[in-house]
Amino acid sequence: MTNDEIRSIERSTGIKLPESYREILLNYPKELAGTEAEDFGLLNDPEAIAEENIEVRKNGYFGEKWPERYFIIGQNGCGDYYVINHEKSEFSVGFACHERMACDPYAANLAEFVEKYLAEILE
Repeated sequence: MTNDEIRSIERSTGIKLPESYREILLNYPKELAGTEAEDFGLLNDPEAIAEENIEVRKNGYFGEKWPERYFIIGQNGCGDYYVINHEKSEFSVGFACHERMACDPYAANLAEFVEKYLAEILE
């Protein structure tokens, strides 16, 4: 992804992305490139990233208001999202589950997220 594409995400969502997330978008993990992660776990399409985040802010999440601090970085295809807290420079990655309407910790940081997600898709 390019800086221009990241700025496009920020413009369309009205959200300034944390530097560590910007870095992972600029240097998409080689281990995940060419896998399903690009369309699911760690989205790599600027339009898809913007659309997912705009949609939940506009229409809510299964009848509930979407927490403004959460920014969707990926999804599992079943209505659940991987999220970061875009209001902080250091953050963990959460898993927002639509069945329990809860966001549980998934990884301590983006590096751990990539490692954990890669292990899951290679199982």
